[in-house]
Amino acid sequence: MDDSSNNNILITPSPFNPYNSQHQLPIHYYSRSPLHPSYQSYSSQPHTNQQQQIDYNLYNSEWKDTSSLTNRHPNNSNNNNNNLLIMPSTIAPTIQQQQQIPDTPTKSIDAKRLIYTADHNINNKPNTPNDFKRDDYIKIETVSIASSTSSSSTIINNVPHIKNWDIFWAMLNDIVGKDKLAKIGQYILRLLLHHSDQLQTYLSDDNHLNINIIQSRYNDTTKRLNLIKNFIKHPQDFIKIVAILFCSIFEQKFNGVITGLSMYRQLLRFGKTPFKIRELLNKLSNNISITSKQGLTINKSKLFNKSTLGNVFSIYYGINDESLLLYKLGVLSNKSYKKFASRHESFGWYCETWLAMYNAVDKLNILSQQEMDIKISIQVRNKAKILSRQLLGVNPNLSNHNASSTPTPTTDDLEMLAEIKFKKDNCWLDIYKNLADLAFNSYTVFKIPLPFATWQIWMGISAALLSTTKLYRETKKKLIEKEMSKIKFD
Repeated sequence: MDDSSNNNILITPSPFNPYNSQHQLPIHYYSRSPLHPSYQSYSSQPHTNQQQQIDYNLYNSEWKDTSSLTNRHPNNSNNNNNNLLIMPSTIAPTIQQQQQIPDTPTKSIDAKRLIYTADHNINNKPNTPNDFKRDDYIKIETVSIASSTSSSSTIINNVPHIKNWDIFWAMLNDIVGKDKLAKIGQYILRLLLHHSDQLQTYLSDDNHLNINIIQSRYNDTTKRLNLIKNFIKHPQDFIKIVAILFCSIFEQKFNGVITGLSMYRQLLRFGKTPFKIRELLNKLSNNISITSKQGLTINKSKLFNKSTLGNVFSIYYGINDESLLLYKLGVLSNKSYKKFASRHESFGWYCETWLAMYNAVDKLNILSQQEMDIKISIQVRNKAKILSRQLLGVNPNLSNHNASSTPTPTTDDLEMLAEIKFKKDNCWLDIYKNLADLAFNSYTVFKIPLPFATWQIWMGISAALLSTTKLYRETKKKLIEKEMSKIKFD
């Protein structure tokens, strides 16, 4: 390279660069690190010096702001280019090494445009602590192409698009998905039937107009045709008759559907109780032993815990729930036992709901602690970088200024934070769903008068929608992971 002039070697922008390759980029001088979110892009004014364009691979490095070294340069007052970030060639990698360096984990920076400017007008040797040579100094400045000014970093992945129909189809192929979707349909139909009955009662008159009088008066085709002909003369009566007939037919058709959906959901749950009893017995036999020397020995830590309590509640609920199904199928006929099973089914469900609420809150606290640990780890790494810069002789004031900047998390950190956020959202869905179940079942357990007639219907719809939303999210995630694994192996 000729020492008689200042030659700037400009790396050609990548295809992701919004700048046109015909416009050369002037260098702006900032004391702040180019990885800082508030770092500004270059202006679009052309550079006047002669430049040579060379294509390089993307370069990533850990930048060290050495503006304090430029202040010691003897020609600092006469050369504005000395305000750039300076790295000695003993620290900065060569061009061949740059092409071998992998990308940094920071996904918020897609590409970097590097501008290397070799200053050949330095006549004196720079007065630096390490006494480097003049040619060992390379001026480097980076431009962040991606949105580094965003408040939170995001992982950029080619996530495959999953259609909603595929997600619902996968949910229908799962027992839990069938139960949740059937529950939504069951309670929506109950709500419609309730309002249909209210409308029919409001329009009916015990003496002149009700469903029994309409069916007896218009019991053949000729009378029904006469009713249509009299529409113009008496439109109000005609609309009332049609509305009462529609509500009556709707109730007759869908009352059986609601009963069928309820039995269908019980059939999906049927048969699990014997396996749960076997699991509990195995757990008792593994943790309780009787010997002649030691006598009765109980492993309390593995036996007396939330898992065992959940098994007991599940068995308690399952026995009564399956007994009610056997009564509906005609296998059982004892009315007193039906009343007992119906009552204790509510107790079992109530206990299971409270335990599920406790588990959801406990899991949410654990996830929040994990999230806090990861964020603290990011902050610690950021402080360690600042301390390393201070030990290398960087201006302490500049390091203190960078200490308040937003730390850059790695790809693993971003993935873990995204996974924790996904699980925390599911925990909140579980909490709200359990609250709806408690609001539904508390009136049955304690025999409290309902605040309004549709209270339990709305609580059932809310619980069904919340649990279906959670299942939808989990199913979508599984399908995405499945597609990503196919792409990876292909």
